[in-house]
Amino acid sequence: MLSSFFSKSKPINYIAVALYMGVLFSIAHYKKGFEVESTYILKVIASVFLYILPMLALNFVAQKNDLTNKGTFTILLFAFLTTILPSSLTSFPILLSNILILLAVQNILHLRNEKHIKAKIFNASICIGLASLAYFWSIGFIALVFLGILYFEPNNYRNWLIPGIGIIMIYVFANCFTLFFYDSFFTFTTYVDSVSFSFREYFTKESLFSVGVLSICIVFFFSIYLIKFGRKTANTKPILRVVIAYLIVAIAIAVIAPEKDTSELFFLATPLALIGTTYLEMNYNRFAKEVNIWIFILIPFTILLF
Repeated sequence: MLSSFFSKSKPINYIAVALYMGVLFSIAHYKKGFEVESTYILKVIASVFLYILPMLALNFVAQKNDLTNKGTFTILLFAFLTTILPSSLTSFPILLSNILILLAVQNILHLRNEKHIKAKIFNASICIGLASLAYFWSIGFIALVFLGILYFEPNNYRNWLIPGIGIIMIYVFANCFTLFFYDSFFTFTTYVDSVSFSFREYFTKESLFSVGVLSICIVFFFSIYLIKFGRKTANTKPILRVVIAYLIVAIAIAVIAPEKDTSELFFLATPLALIGTTYLEMNYNRFAKEVNIWIFILIPFTILLF
């Protein structure tokens, strides 16, 4: 049974989820249309790695920080939540930005080890700065760095300065790059993206079902998570608060995104997968759990094929 299969953490589980993601990734690109050009093909190959590798990193982060049990429900939910957003699977900037944000979050969560604090803060800031070059509003995740400092090492004032230094360094690096290759400055107006509060695109037939399913998942999974939050130990609560903040920032980015084609919702997948795993790991009716898992597996095919 699938619930038993995904409650384990074996190589076959990762292979199965990776194949599932690869199939849906291929369908999304097929629907958009392939181009027989070397540049396009290389970009697609890179996109596959940028899409599947975070799945492995996510499971490592979840289990290393005791956010979930030793199963693979988290990566199953990540696959489900990303494949219901087919436009994100064909957006190279979103995929690149997402993996950099995940690396930043990994560094932030590791702050609780109280080792190499400044290096981890700097690494997280650099990753977020690089992510913002791919998709500007991912800069909002810098709030997680400050939250991590607040929870794990707030007394050293130097820690509060490091994120700003990291972002400035990325801006300087971008200027050096554009000067060297394009003989022009990387201006602030080029870097900063616009803001839009128009949600008209979400009500088109291509987006409405995806947004509806994701909204239901956010409300349901988050409600369960909050109920379980009070039973967690004091040691784990700061990490859980970072995950909640991760989700809130991702929602905020989706709200202000200038172009709303559902690809901007991709950032919700990682925190929501961590939060939703709490529900799948609960002890409730086995048949109901099987039905839930089959629904998670089949809904993306419904969105992509119909």
